[in-house]
Amino acid sequence: MIDYKSRLREVFSEVLENPVYKEELVNKYFSQNYVQHVDGKTLHFEGFNRHMKTLKKDMPEIKINIKTLVQEGNTVFSNHIVSKKETGDMKIQVIGEFRFEGDQICYCDELTYLISGDPKDRDLGSRI
Repeated sequence: MIDYKSRLREVFSEVLENPVYKEELVNKYFSQNYVQHVDGKTLHFEGFNRHMKTLKKDMPEIKINIKTLVQEGNTVFSNHIVSKKETGDMKIQVIGEFRFEGDQICYCDELTYLISGDPKDRDLGSRI
C-alpha cells in the first residue's frame, strides 16, 4: 500500500509551503480531475490552480503544522494549522479529507477556521 500520509506531507512542503507558484508541481501532485470542496465552495482543477496563484501572491510564506494525519486506504484525514511563516500572526485550522488516485490527489473536502488574524483572511482556503 502507498504511504499517502508521506505523499500529503510532500504536497504540503513542496506545493503549499513553497513561496513560489510552480505549475509543474501542481500537475505532479494533483489530478486533472481534481475537485476541492472548501467552506461551501467547489473548485475544480483550473479553479484550484487560480487559487494557488492567488495564495502565492497574497501570502507566499506559510508554514503548515500537522497535528494529526490518519490514512485509510487511499484516503488521508488531516488536522493542521496554517500560519504566516515569519510573523505567525495569522493562524487557520484546517480539517481535510484527501483522496488519492495513484500518487495524485483527486479529491479534497476541507473546513477551515480562522484562529487568529485579519477577518478578511477567512477565505484563504478558497480565495481565487
